[in-house]
Amino acid sequence: MPLPTVLFLAFATGLAAAIAGRSELKISPRPALFTRSALAFLIFDFLVLVPASAYFYVFHGDWFLLYALDVRTVPSAVALLGFFVQGLLAAAGFAVGAGLVRSQRETIAGGLAVVSLLFGLGAVVAASDRLALVGSYAQYRGNFGLVPFTQGPLLLGTLVMLAIVTAGLVFLLVRVWMGARRQG
Repeated sequence: MPLPTVLFLAFATGLAAAIAGRSELKISPRPALFTRSALAFLIFDFLVLVPASAYFYVFHGDWFLLYALDVRTVPSAVALLGFFVQGLLAAAGFAVGAGLVRSQRETIAGGLAVVSLLFGLGAVVAASDRLALVGSYAQYRGNFGLVPFTQGPLLLGTLVMLAIVTAGLVFLLVRVWMGARRQG
C-alpha cells in the first residue's frame, strides 16, 4: 500500500468504526474520542494500521513514497512524526464519523467512508506505472535494476499486510458493533 492509499484508508477506517459504534455514540454523554468504541478503534489504529504502513516504509520505502523522495534522505524523526499524523488522521475520521452519527447522518458518514476508499484505490490506479516496478529511488530515477511488482517479495508482503489489516478491521468493526449494542 502506498502512502496516499494508507492515508485514505486510515480516514475511512475511522469513519467505519464510528458507524459501527453508533449505538454507544448516540447515547453516551462523553466526547466521542473518550468512548469505548474510540478506544477500541485507536488500539486497532496504532497496533495494526500504523505498523502495517511502517512495514512498507521500512522495507519498501521508496516504493511506498511513490519514488517522490529518497527514503535515505528522510530523517527518522520526520518519518515517526508522519506515522503519528497518520494515526491522528484516522482519529479525525472517527471524530468526523461520530459527529455525523450523533447528528443522525450515518448515511453521509458511510458515503464519506466509501469515497475515501475510492480515493485510496484511485491513488493506486493513478500511480500504477510507479507501483508496477520495485526498486530503490536511484534505480527508479536511473531506470535500471527494477523488478516487476508481481515477481518480487513486495507482492507477498502486500498480500500479508492487506490480510492482517482486513482481518483486524473486520474484528474491530464486529467487536465495536457488538459492544455498542450490549451497552445500548
